[in-house]
Amino acid sequence: MTQQVWLVQRGVTDITAQIQSMQYSTGRRTQFDSWSPGSLVLSIRNNSGQADAYTLNEQITLSSLSSGFYQYFYVQEVLYNDLGGLGAGSTATIICTDLIGRMGRIQVFEQYLNTTNTLLQLSNEFNSLMPTGTSINLNGDGDSIAAAETYTGTVLNRLNLNMVTEQGWLSVTDIGVYLYARSAIDDLAPGTIVFARQGDGINQMGDSDIKRIALGSNYLNTCTVIPTTVAQQNASDATGIAAYGYYGAEFSTVDNTIQQADDFATWQVYSRSDPAETSFQISVSDLANELDPLLGEIYLNQPVVTVSYEKPGSETDYVSAQIIQGWSMSVTPSATYMEIYTSPLTYTNFFTLDSSTFGRLGGSGVTYNAEIFYNQSDYTYNDTTAENAGRLGW
Repeated sequence: MTQQVWLVQRGVTDITAQIQSMQYSTGRRTQFDSWSPGSLVLSIRNNSGQADAYTLNEQITLSSLSSGFYQYFYVQEVLYNDLGGLGAGSTATIICTDLIGRMGRIQVFEQYLNTTNTLLQLSNEFNSLMPTGTSINLNGDGDSIAAAETYTGTVLNRLNLNMVTEQGWLSVTDIGVYLYARSAIDDLAPGTIVFARQGDGINQMGDSDIKRIALGSNYLNTCTVIPTTVAQQNASDATGIAAYGYYGAEFSTVDNTIQQADDFATWQVYSRSDPAETSFQISVSDLANELDPLLGEIYLNQPVVTVSYEKPGSETDYVSAQIIQGWSMSVTPSATYMEIYTSPLTYTNFFTLDSSTFGRLGGSGVTYNAEIFYNQSDYTYNDTTAENAGRLGW
């Protein structure tokens, strides 16, 4: 396999030769988690004071030239490991944060936020505060409405409140933070990357280790939604409570109306009602894979992947559509190791009548967003034009 080649720059200066190893992280592990700052941690030689050149908030760019992937980071801290004598073996650790981390250090005071769609509110109110040359980019304005209020706090805290309300998806690549409305996630499927025990085709990644996670914290049968401006709302699944006892969670949101908050609570309870729903933690490396296809899809914000696996004692192949929530990476001179964290694509599902991924209500007698005329004697079931979805039609 081709070893992944990385380029690291301080400003426009190539510092790759200084680096002994690096650690990278971005995103989150589960859909339940908040969006947290990503990091790039560089271990460098410091035998002649190389680390003294690094300054607070200095831009570091990580690039994989063969895949197109690159991302901006910003220096936050330098840890020195000084050895005795002339310090010939001294090293330093350069700790950098990504744009999400910078948003966590940008505060606003008593800023009035106008009511509008969840993602549009973030772009309208905070894009001007982003570091020079970077931006908040939207794929959809958001399908929920964020309340108007006077806000004091960090941009990152508000981003998480709006993203919880929206239940969308977020990515940090190149020079931007990319926010996807929940309805836009449908457009990301189907994905091209397949994780399997042995990858033997184009865009197939052979995993060195796969952790299949069920019965976890993602299961819910009660939910409380606590908006910032309207009354809290509760939802519960009596069948789930009877079977498993109480498994609840609270969500802080910026829902604009009681009805929207109530819909959110109900959606959470019933979309996460199956404790057997599976998420994954997948390990891959350039020792067994060409990583360019995966890094290229990540760079293009294409997080939907397919996981193919077999359960112990069974020769049945199971296939699961998943969405990447985050990933981490460890890089040494000999190899690049990646950990991919996914959650079920169905967690992003919400009922629509016109989804090429989750289902479509159609046929000549039924049209999306139009009055239904149904005459049983004139129609028969037909799924020949179902595209990638199941179709209910007459």
